[in-house]
Amino acid sequence: MRAPFLKFLIWAVFLFPFLCCQGESPEWSRLDKYKGSMSKAEFERLLKNVYVPREKWRMNWIELGQDAVKIRKQGGKDEWYVMPFFNPEGNATTLPPEEYWRSGRKLRSTSTVKPLSGYRIALDPGHLGGRYSRMEGRHFEIGEHRPVKEGDLTLQVAKRLSKNLRALGAEVFLLRTSAKPTTKERPKTLREEGKAWQKRIDGESPPDRNKRDQRKIEKRRAEILFFRKEEISARARLVNEEIKPDLVVCIHLNAAAWPDPDNHELVERNDFHVLTNGAYMGGEVAVDEQRLQMMVKLLSRSHREELSLAESMAACFSRATGLPAFSYKGPNAVKIGETPGVWGRNLLANRLYQCPVVFLEPYVANSKEVFARIAAGDYKGVKKVAGKLRVSLVEEYVDAVVAGLVLHAGNHSP
Repeated sequence: MRAPFLKFLIWAVFLFPFLCCQGESPEWSRLDKYKGSMSKAEFERLLKNVYVPREKWRMNWIELGQDAVKIRKQGGKDEWYVMPFFNPEGNATTLPPEEYWRSGRKLRSTSTVKPLSGYRIALDPGHLGGRYSRMEGRHFEIGEHRPVKEGDLTLQVAKRLSKNLRALGAEVFLLRTSAKPTTKERPKTLREEGKAWQKRIDGESPPDRNKRDQRKIEKRRAEILFFRKEEISARARLVNEEIKPDLVVCIHLNAAAWPDPDNHELVERNDFHVLTNGAYMGGEVAVDEQRLQMMVKLLSRSHREELSLAESMAACFSRATGLPAFSYKGPNAVKIGETPGVWGRNLLANRLYQCPVVFLEPYVANSKEVFARIAAGDYKGVKKVAGKLRVSLVEEYVDAVVAGLVLHAGNHSP
């Protein structure tokens, strides 16, 4: 990953919500079923501790009252959605409305002898592999070794994991089974949208570019729309409209910044962390559609399941790998729960997938240790890699996820 591309990708990621999501008309009626279902105390705790930790980020968008919360429906307009809180004198119950997913407590009450019986689990192999890995910036090469492609590794983990989980009674679904994208769109079908995006960026005084540079940047816009917007949106439709799982496990590997982007040298750092949905920043709360999506996540109480699952995963990855927990330093994440390595972040997938979602980010792929383990491939038993006898990285990853899911299920035992 070269420095100019890294800067471009970071810049595009931060601007993406504003450039591609505005103009939509959110369906605020999606919140109607939650009216009167949550107490003010619970709503306020989730809002401040998980979803929007900084008061200035929610000012002008969310107004807490004694009996209800008001949510601005559209930027620049004085139109508000009013969500009444639970009133013990006027409401018969605090039971949350039905969702397509089931809580761990409910699943555990109907389980059989196998620890994951009844669970519907969707596995999301992060990113894309094959020829798309370089486009997505999830690809690097060191010397004569084979390229490291995150999307290929995550799919390898997901396929092995699915077999193990089915043996434990779960019904398992993969959001992709090959390097082929889930979406039917391709960069070439998104060229006009890419042009429109670039036009909005340039504004009324576009910089002077020659035709070749203009085509190049518009092509890149279309590529980002393809792998960041259309691909994840297609997976979200699969999750929410077809599979309707009880939870989604998003499988990833982390990476560290190159000390010298023009001369790739492996780093010493190696760690893990697990993500739930949370930490919406001010610019994200200001996007109408994201504000609504955040409210759906908050009011559905999916955080209860995400926290249990994330803490179980973090504990099991810590034991399986011996790695330290990664800690965020910036405002784009909030520490969640008591277990080290569990953080809240607002990502497109964990926002769009309406059921509980955890993102797994173990291993630093461009570290010396992990690169050696990736180069060693997937093998049976143990062998000496990077100075230690180890099982393969794929097997270790799979075993940690299985243990995390079993621990999560066990935490809901009657």
